Amino acid sequence: MLDQSQLLDYIKRNLGFPFMQLEWTDEDILEYTTKFSLKEWSYWVPDTAKMALNTQLTANQVPGRQNEYYLNEPEGREILNIIDIYFDQGNLYALGHPPFGIFTEGELPDFALRVNSAMTTKMFSSWDYTFEFHHPNIVRISPLFPSEARIVTVEYERQQCEDLSEIPNDLYVLYEEFALADVMMAIGRIRKRYGGGSLRTPFGEIPLESDIFEEGKELKREVKEKLERLFVPNIRIVHG
Repeated sequence: MLDQSQLLDYIKRNLGFPFMQLEWTDEDILEYTTKFSLKEWSYWVPDTAKMALNTQLTANQVPGRQNEYYLNEPEGREILNIIDIYFDQGNLYALGHPPFGIFTEGELPDFALRVNSAMTTKMFSSWDYTFEFHHPNIVRISPLFPSEARIVTVEYERQQCEDLSEIPNDLYVLYEEFALADVMMAIGRIRKRYGGGSLRTPFGEIPLESDIFEEGKELKREVKEKLERLFVPNIRIVHG
């Protein structure tokens, strides 16, 4: 499992430490990768979670909007997208959906017919709820809910945990490269401001205006190409 210590060691060693001193401290590197690298990475590989949303709770209701609600992320992480919202199945039962599964093969035709009939009827009823996510943490559910208390379950995507514990084991090498590329570009920008200086090392002088920025940029491009073959990033499409 990847952690901050392992990531830091990977980045520093690939930047020449301890034979070459870096412009950033360990804290600087971790702060930068947490604020920027991890946030961008999460749009490719988000963490998924579920929360209960009480639509009748005043604190969850957006003022002046009868069908918009705040999503209060339990851990305070950024919500990236809503995957689905699971509503009370009681409405389906009212439309004729069987409350239980079948027990014998002979019940299958009638069961399938009733399920199909209930689902088709729901599509044209006032219980066919849809939702829209508005950044950063508002969901719009249509049509309006009835007056009785109603709790729904929201499945959503959020930013990865800062301790990196939720990054899949088969992808942590990619994230190490992703974060390394960002640090290389950031340090490369710093070194470009030094002019024609150089650093003395046991292996000779290293020009500060080296190609570390371009190397980082190329590494970032390669990692993104790999991610594009594995995932589709979150994309917002606005109509109208």
